[in-house]
Amino acid sequence: MNRDVLSVAALLLVMIVQVTFVNRLPLPGDAVPDLVMLGVVGYALARGARRGAVMGFAAGLLGDVVPPVAHEVGQYALVLCLIGFVAGRWAESRPEAGPAVAAGCAALGPVVAVVIGVVFGGAAAGVVVLAGSLPSVMLYNLLAAPLMVWMMTRVARGRERAVRRAGRLAGGRT
Repeated sequence: MNRDVLSVAALLLVMIVQVTFVNRLPLPGDAVPDLVMLGVVGYALARGARRGAVMGFAAGLLGDVVPPVAHEVGQYALVLCLIGFVAGRWAESRPEAGPAVAAGCAALGPVVAVVIGVVFGGAAAGVVVLAGSLPSVMLYNLLAAPLMVWMMTRVARGRERAVRRAGRLAGGRT
């Protein structure tokens, strides 16, 4: 099966889990991790900046229309498109920096969302979010990032990448 199709299916599953389960968790700080954003980061790490931006835009656009929505349509799409592009570009320039990219994007994503929210929704909404739940969201994203990014990277890359890498380590020409 094509890895991109499998990745889309995995992100759809993540979005369903996010909306039906994770968003309802009673975590301290009135915040939850953004698993869809972390999935886009994992996909971008595996497939690059262009595909990461496209996947982020598609996942964000779907997230913009799935209830409950409290923002303008296209806002989440723009955030995930930017995060997917940044993660993919960062990984292309420094392939060994995967964990740092995941942590950076996990912390950067909510900040980008607040900035885009201020641009589209006004300064009052941004100040409320900055003072309230932004640190909690960043912390939850950082805690969820290792597992979520690893799973999505694994889905997007598949087994062939791991086999090739193992062949090189063993001195093969794979």
